[in-house]
Amino acid sequence: MRDTGKTQSPVVQMPTMAQCNELAAAEIQSIMSDAMQQSLIAPLFNGIRQFNQSSMYDNVAIFVDYDNVYWTLTKGYMHDPDCSDESKNLFEKLTATYNRDNIRVFKAYADYEQIKSNLTSLQKKRIQIRHVYANGKKEQGRKNSSDIELCLDAIELCNENPNISCFVFVTADSDMIPIMSRLMYKGKRVELYSISSATSKQFDMNRYAHHYVDLLDFLGIEAKEYDLDSLIEPALKAIKGWTDKFITDNSKFLGDPALKDLFQKELGIPQDTGSQLIERLEVEKLIEKQPKEYYHRATKQTSNKASNKLTANGLAKISDASQVAVAEVKEGVSQAASGTE
Repeated sequence: MRDTGKTQSPVVQMPTMAQCNELAAAEIQSIMSDAMQQSLIAPLFNGIRQFNQSSMYDNVAIFVDYDNVYWTLTKGYMHDPDCSDESKNLFEKLTATYNRDNIRVFKAYADYEQIKSNLTSLQKKRIQIRHVYANGKKEQGRKNSSDIELCLDAIELCNENPNISCFVFVTADSDMIPIMSRLMYKGKRVELYSISSATSKQFDMNRYAHHYVDLLDFLGIEAKEYDLDSLIEPALKAIKGWTDKFITDNSKFLGDPALKDLFQKELGIPQDTGSQLIERLEVEKLIEKQPKEYYHRATKQTSNKASNKLTANGLAKISDASQVAVAEVKEGVSQAASGTE
């Protein structure tokens, strides 16, 4: 046979129709097998995920910055966190949320000499009371005392009891951010209950917790708005009534704290709104502080205290309002008489 020098092309053997059908069937079977495995495994993975999520709540520690929360709710919203209504009681709601049997630590930090709280009521709810002595300092002067004690206890608990899986912080203070951040790095679940309107606008506390709840929503508290203009005359009348009653009583004086209490009682407004109202009355020169002789029963000594009192403008505003009211009544009577004739 003569060699022509040309290379012969390889013969490509095409699969028969039967072979194509077999390959397609095998591919389909493989795809169906993978799909079946995924359909069986997916629920398993979902179940494991849900189990891990639920197990995070098996051992819960709750830390309440009660000094901060108590004054924020009472002064801003006239709400007692330990009120008789269980649906609005902070401690009852937290216990129901995390299940009494899963809560290993439930501490409330405050200077209990300063706040009006029933310690027996708290103890019956299994709350561990942490009294933080603040040496008689008021509000802002003592705020860090509870924060420091709370943070120290939380980090100590984390180190001593690794079984605690979820840390819950109840506060209206951004000072809790460092401890929450540290616990998240340690692999703990962190949940935060706070009041968004009361926290510093410079910090987004939600970023330092896995779950955030607004306390106002949690306790069903309605944030009311008050019209200061409509409160001016009732406020002036309340001050005059107090002054007429205690003008000669040297055991009482009407300082700003007492005046805010008076407004809360007589006008039904929270003390934060009372502070705004006092500032408004002072700016409009309707009230002023005058020295009043005050007798200290403890020391049996007297001293002058700054007591709020109406100015001439304040008295005139009430008098004008009274005259207008009398005129309106007389006009109404006159019109009624004319209508009957």
